[in-house]
Amino acid sequence: MAFSVNTNQGALVALQSLSQTNQSLSTTQNRINTGFKVAGAADGAAVFAIAQNLRADVGGLNAVQQSLDRSISVVDVALNAAETISDLLVSLREK
Repeated sequence: MAFSVNTNQGALVALQSLSQTNQSLSTTQNRINTGFKVAGAADGAAVFAIAQNLRADVGGLNAVQQSLDRSISVVDVALNAAETISDLLVSLREK
């Protein structure tokens, strides 16, 4: 008597378990590949929308941080230039 996957109850349970395992593996691989727990709307539409807003906020904050870093560099250059000019004026007075 040959057992068929379609009529063997144990095989059906194993097949269902394998299918669930494959789905979990696919979800985990997607999270690893993207680096995000919520990689797309299929992972949860509301959570995905919130995550997208947070990602946009982080992007904006990173842009502000870069601008502030550039501003600090400009101020540092200006301070060094002013110090150099001051040193030159002091040396001219001494002569």
